[in-house]
Amino acid sequence: MSVETQNAGLALHSVATSIIRLRFTILFLLIMLIANFLAGSLAQDLSDGVLEDWGIGHDSVLSGEVFRLITGIFLSHDADMLARQVVFAAAVIGYVEWTQGSAVTALLFFGLDVAGTATLLACVGWAEGWVDLTSMNDVGMSIGGFGLIGVAIARWRGKWLLLSAILLAIIAKYSIEPDLLADGGHVLALMLGFALNILLPRRELRRSKEPRNAH
Repeated sequence: MSVETQNAGLALHSVATSIIRLRFTILFLLIMLIANFLAGSLAQDLSDGVLEDWGIGHDSVLSGEVFRLITGIFLSHDADMLARQVVFAAAVIGYVEWTQGSAVTALLFFGLDVAGTATLLACVGWAEGWVDLTSMNDVGMSIGGFGLIGVAIARWRGKWLLLSAILLAIIAKYSIEPDLLADGGHVLALMLGFALNILLPRRELRRSKEPRNAH
């Protein structure tokens, strides 16, 4: 077997391994693209009808339409938002899946997204007397994404500095372009993911303690 053939085989094996290792991220991105294609938001803004039927909101979820907690994740308001969400999802979900595994990442993402959204909707209901957002519907995967960021940075050195920097960035964004639902959800999810990290198994530590085979 020639050197070129061996190198090609190794390259194909590396690509196949990466695809398998990032299978949840790839599947998630494909579903996002298909959902937005079907919703018509690849070429134009998401229609009010689709937003009302499939988006996430206080009144709609409390009416019993809990499926919106999932359907709203995969939709975007327009093509620009979809492009940002694809890059964000690929980076954040991909990083956590590469380090934590597919099953753990899927569980963390959907768990944090639903928990963060439920907490946000509870806050919306509580604050109805001050700011009425109960009838608004929204879409996007950023709540779950910020939850995964919280999980990830809680394992890094300087995690408190990173957490503070991200919170300040959210506050700065809100001061320029306020979006109480989205920005509030990002803060809640970030904090939930950061706090949840202490309950997760230290897979890296377990691997480092396993005996290594002599070569």
